[in-house]
Amino acid sequence: MSMQQATVQDQSMNLKPQKAGLKMSIQYAIGNFGLNLFFMVISSYLLYFYTDVFGISAAAAGTLFLITRLIDGITDVTAGFIVDVTNSRWGKFRPYIIFGAVPLAISGVLCFTVPNFSDTGMLVYAYATYIFFGLMYTVVNIPYSSMMTVISQDYQERSTLSSIKVVFGTVATLIATSATLPFVKSFTSESTGFLVVSGIFGIVTIITLIITFFGTKGIERYEQVKSSANKEKYTFAAKAKVIGSNFPLLIILIFIVTNTISFTIQNGAMLFFFKYNYGNVGMFAIYSLVTLAITSLFVIISPLFVKWMGKGNLAIISQIITSIGMLGLYFYHSSNLSIFLFGGIAAVGMGLSRPLLWAMVPDTVEYGEWKTGLRAEGLIYSAFIFTQKVGMAIGGALSGIILASTGYIANAAQTPEALHGILFSVTIVPVIASVIGIIAMIFHNLDSKKYESIVAEIQARKS
Repeated sequence: MSMQQATVQDQSMNLKPQKAGLKMSIQYAIGNFGLNLFFMVISSYLLYFYTDVFGISAAAAGTLFLITRLIDGITDVTAGFIVDVTNSRWGKFRPYIIFGAVPLAISGVLCFTVPNFSDTGMLVYAYATYIFFGLMYTVVNIPYSSMMTVISQDYQERSTLSSIKVVFGTVATLIATSATLPFVKSFTSESTGFLVVSGIFGIVTIITLIITFFGTKGIERYEQVKSSANKEKYTFAAKAKVIGSNFPLLIILIFIVTNTISFTIQNGAMLFFFKYNYGNVGMFAIYSLVTLAITSLFVIISPLFVKWMGKGNLAIISQIITSIGMLGLYFYHSSNLSIFLFGGIAAVGMGLSRPLLWAMVPDTVEYGEWKTGLRAEGLIYSAFIFTQKVGMAIGGALSGIILASTGYIANAAQTPEALHGILFSVTIVPVIASVIGIIAMIFHNLDSKKYESIVAEIQARKS
């Protein structure tokens, strides 16, 4: 054994499972506020912006969502591999956050900019800017999300950390979904309103990511020990085994894609529901405010349920609750009471499940290290982010396809078929996605006891 290898082994032996603490947890989670502003304004309003402001047909918009998100698969995997082999003075995660903040903000603003082009030029512009946004979101979000694996290695604290992270994201969601449209409507044109809103969100995103960059200073020391312990094995083929042989990760990815489809299509189609089915688009902001308040409450208390029943069981329960709410809304949607009642029930399930997406994935990093001997945070989180984007793509595409196939015409009185298509998108499609997620999570078996034994065995190997 060389002196360098011995030093690395000694460092690994002295490592204890990382714990974040409240201060670093908050400073880390603040970054999710800025990221989620754009994530939610894109998922909630971009379909509406493309069809009713930009002038693209619903079918073309749905195809755009599908194609551009699938393209992201290449960039996601590439980014994950690059992050894993990055070695800088700021570590392998933090430099992407500080240097990617401004380009990410610019890409988001460009998505909500209406140029004076021909119809073909407008479509090309939409593809180019949406692909640019997806690329920059990947560059920032994969390393940002991967940081969670080294900020904390404690099973229960990861649930708490993910809840704090999701709380900040949910507050951003609340602002993006409830305040965006009223603010947009205050301008003389929706195109100007969306441009100003996206510009404000861009500035906020830059500020929050800067806070995260400085607030997580010091974690690079832990990253470097982990990386140097097996840097000679950093080939893509070797790293791919961490995903292919990681059964808990594969199960969680299925749950993530179904959860994201449900979340995306519900958020994207709900605006259409209030505008055309209910006949009062202004009620969307109030509905978003109420349901997101409920979601936030259950995001906060989600760790208590994790402690009681475990992450896998809670994932199943959350999807059952969401399905009950959506089915209720499908059959009873003619009054404020029924809409808010069943929407609130669905929000309970959403609040319980959202932190789980972030709390379960870090555990699979240790599982992959235990199974293969390689630690690949970046590649695992690239699979996570890509899966989220696939869910967004499918959700967005389904919304556009259902609207187009049922005869939707922007800014016009809708036929009964089109109105049912909107209702079907809001309710039944999320239920189908939730059922698939439930079936997948039945096979999830990485509970707290197994995780703790895995971590202990990893530490024993290093000693």
